[in-house]
Amino acid sequence: MFILNFIPGWFFPALAVTALLVFLISRFIKLPQAQLVHYLSIIVFAASLFMCGANWNNDYWLAKVKEVEAKLAQSEAESAKENTKIVEKVVTRREIVRLQGNEIVKYIDREKLVIDENCKIPELVVDLHNKAVKQ
Repeated sequence: MFILNFIPGWFFPALAVTALLVFLISRFIKLPQAQLVHYLSIIVFAASLFMCGANWNNDYWLAKVKEVEAKLAQSEAESAKENTKIVEKVVTRREIVRLQGNEIVKYIDREKLVIDENCKIPELVVDLHNKAVKQ
């Protein structure tokens, strides 16, 4: 609640205790307009108890929010670590694929004459193609 940000936490319990004391005093000591003071103290006591509960509820949810924020910060840190690992794996994998692709291209350039002479697809080309697809 917005109003709870400006009122200190001790105010509503103190108000409840004060209202209870005024209730007891108005009950046992005869004052002018004692009935009005008696009923007002009951109303103030009930309102202060309600606000104590609202204050407790507000503190409870603020603690939950801080807990979730701490978990979120921890998850973000772990996510950053995992992201760096993934980037390193991707870079390493790209390098491996590039090197293997270069080797296959060099091998095909060497075997180009053998492949072109007979105009049929030898087993070697099929194996090279399958190796390139697997990687």
